[in-house]
Amino acid sequence: MTTTTARTAAPAAPTRRGTRWADLAVAGACLVHLWLCWRLRGFVTDDSWISVRYAENLAAGHGFVWNPGGPAVEGASNPLLVGLEALAALAGLPALRTARVLGVVAGVTCVLLVGLRGRVLAGAPAAAVGALLVGCSAPFAAWAVGGLETLLVAAVLTTAVLELARPRGGSAALAGGALALLPWLRPEGLVVAAAVVACSEGPGLLRSATRRAALRRCAWVVAVPVASQAVLEAGRLLVHGHLLPNSVLYKSGTGEGATVLVKFLEQGALVVVLAAAGTALATGRARLLAVAPLVHAVGSLGTLDSANGYSRFFMPVWPQLALLAGVAVAALLALRGRWGRPAAAATSAATAAVSAALLLAGPGAERAVRSSAQEYTACKVAAREGVAAWLRTTPPGTVFAVSDAGLVPARAGGRTAVDSFLLNDPLIQETGPLPSAQRARIVLERGPDVLVLVSREAGRFVAGYPTDARLHELGTASGYRLQHVSSGRGAGCRYHLTALAR
Repeated sequence: MTTTTARTAAPAAPTRRGTRWADLAVAGACLVHLWLCWRLRGFVTDDSWISVRYAENLAAGHGFVWNPGGPAVEGASNPLLVGLEALAALAGLPALRTARVLGVVAGVTCVLLVGLRGRVLAGAPAAAVGALLVGCSAPFAAWAVGGLETLLVAAVLTTAVLELARPRGGSAALAGGALALLPWLRPEGLVVAAAVVACSEGPGLLRSATRRAALRRCAWVVAVPVASQAVLEAGRLLVHGHLLPNSVLYKSGTGEGATVLVKFLEQGALVVVLAAAGTALATGRARLLAVAPLVHAVGSLGTLDSANGYSRFFMPVWPQLALLAGVAVAALLALRGRWGRPAAAATSAATAAVSAALLLAGPGAERAVRSSAQEYTACKVAAREGVAAWLRTTPPGTVFAVSDAGLVPARAGGRTAVDSFLLNDPLIQETGPLPSAQRARIVLERGPDVLVLVSREAGRFVAGYPTDARLHELGTASGYRLQHVSSGRGAGCRYHLTALAR
C-alpha cells in the first residue's frame, strides 16, 4: 500500500453550492437515522440483558458475577459497555436505556464521521452518499437501539480507520487511542486493529526512507492498543483466571460455514456491490476502508449465527462499506475537478435513488426490519416477560435453568439462574462447548427447582433447542412436571416458554 491519497479521493475543492448540498445531505442522513431509531424503538435484543445483569450486579457490589454470591464469570464480552452501564446504575439511571442512548449517539457519530471526515478521503459527493447510506440503513438503526455495543464499535473503528486513511496517515495518537478501545468492546477488537495497522504502517516500515517516521507512529497505533489489551487480559486473569471470554469459546468454530456472511450479503447486497467497485477504484491509503470488512468476512466463517439478526456481526464495518460505495457512485457520475451545478444535480438524483433503494427495498428495508422487530417483540419478548413475571411469584430462593438467558434472568426478581447453554458459567472455560446431551446432564446436576424450556408449540412441548429437548426428556423422567406456559403473541409465533418444576 502506498502512502498517497486515492486518485478517486482527491477532487479539487467543491464549490460553495456543492459544499452546501453535501452539508444538507449529511444533516438529512442524521435525521433519517434518528427517524429509523424512533420507528424501531421497540426492539431490544435478548443478549443486551446479559450485559445489564452483569452491570447491575457490579453496581450492587456483587462483582463481575452472573448470580449474586456466585463465582466470577465473563459471559458478557463487552467490559467497557458493562462498566458504563454499571456507572449509570450507580447514578440511578436504567442500565439498558443507557446502552440504547449510547447506541443512538454512536449511530449519529458514524453518519457525521463518514459525511464530514470522509471528505478528505473521497471528496464531498462520495462522503455525502456514504453518509446517506449509513443513515438510511434500517439494520444499522436497529442495532443502535438494540442495547448492545455494536454501534459503539462502529463509531470507534470508523474513527480510527478514517484517521489512518488520511493522505499522510492522520493523527497516530487519535487512531491509536480509538483502536485501544476496541478490545474492551469486542473480543476480536485487537485482531481487527492489527490488520488495519499492518496495512497502514507496514509499507512505511519496509522502506528505509520512511522507517523512522513509521516507527514513531507505531508507538501510538501499535503500542497503545497492545498495552490496552494487556491491561484487559491482566484484569481477566486476576478476576476470572482466564484470557478469553466465554463467548469466544462458545461461538468460534461452532457455526456452519458462511451462514453469517451469506445473511449479510443478502441484506446488504446493494451497498456491498458498490463498495466492491469503490475498493477497485481506490488507491493508496483509501484502500484501508476495505481492510476491516475483509477481516470481518473471514472471521465470520464458521462462527455461530447467534444474536446476529439484521447482520449485527457486520454492522461495525457498515460505515466503511458505505463510504466505499460513495466512491463508486461518485466515480460512475464522473465527478472530478470542480463540483458544479450539473454534477451536483446528478449526484443528488443518484444519491436519492440509492438511498431510497436501501430504505425501501429488500430484506434490509425499513418495513421489513420493523416488521421483524415487531414480531420479535410480540412473540419472543412477550413470552420471556411472561415467564419472568411467573418466576417472581415463586419462593425467593428458587433456582431455575433457562436457555435464552437474557431478559428472563435479569427480570426474575433476584432468583438464581442456571444458563442451560453454559455461556454464563465458568465451567465452559474448562470444557469448551459441549454436546446438548452433556449440557443437559450438567444442568440437572445443578439441581434447579424450575426448568424453563423453549417450545415451538403452546399446547404440547416441541423443543426449540436440542439442549431443551434433552432437558425435557431427562427432567420429566426425574419428576419435573409442567407448572406454567408463557406464550408469545402473534399468529405465526412459534416461541413459547414452558416451566417445569419439581
